[in-house]
Amino acid sequence: MDPLKNTKESGIIEDARRLRRERGRVRAALMTDEQREEINMKRREAYKMKKCHAQNKENDPGADLSSVETVAYYGKSTR
Repeated sequence: MDPLKNTKESGIIEDARRLRRERGRVRAALMTDEQREEINMKRREAYKMKKCHAQNKENDPGADLSSVETVAYYGKSTR
């Protein structure tokens, strides 16, 4: 038996989680279609950026960066 499940504090935490889920459900139910589309669009964009970042070869610690052309802040080549 988990000792954390038997404390008064864990009951408070569970209540807070339940209330947060409830508030989220109410907020989602009151959204217009446009608001929902905007949130979904931002979520998809964040997912794509995260996925692209994970596949980026420049971030790979084992990648050979000697052949990669570096670009300065203003978009000019440093080579």
